[in-house]
Amino acid sequence: MPAFEIATLPSSVVVARLQAGEELIQAVAELASRLNLRGGLVVAIGGLRSVELGVYKGEKYDIESYEASEGHTIELTSALGSVAVGDDGKPSIHVHATVSLPDHRPASGHMIRGVVGPLVELFIVGFDATLRRTFDSSIGLSALSA
Repeated sequence: MPAFEIATLPSSVVVARLQAGEELIQAVAELASRLNLRGGLVVAIGGLRSVELGVYKGEKYDIESYEASEGHTIELTSALGSVAVGDDGKPSIHVHATVSLPDHRPASGHMIRGVVGPLVELFIVGFDATLRRTFDSSIGLSALSA
């Protein structure tokens, strides 16, 4: 098992309120870029208008899309992820989420896309270290590395 340890303390905590219509993954990437965050932990809760969640099936993601009708919300009950630096030198965001659909059914998986509505409370704990996410050909995915 590849293991690595990065001894670091949080160097910053970013708190943001995302507005209706913003895309969550894009907003995290933009904040990370603007604030030069090179590693961190992402936590979010709130409401979504629509969400795409995927489950990895060997070579690709099986993606389900959900959309809230007018006057309804998809509750983002938990989103947890990481900020790292990708192979291209830009922020690489990896978030998994659990949502409650308007009929109270749960759905979860890798967040491909999430459109905010009415709001999302976002917390990024920035590390005083660089996390890297590079392509790992043995699994066919990008993964954290030292």
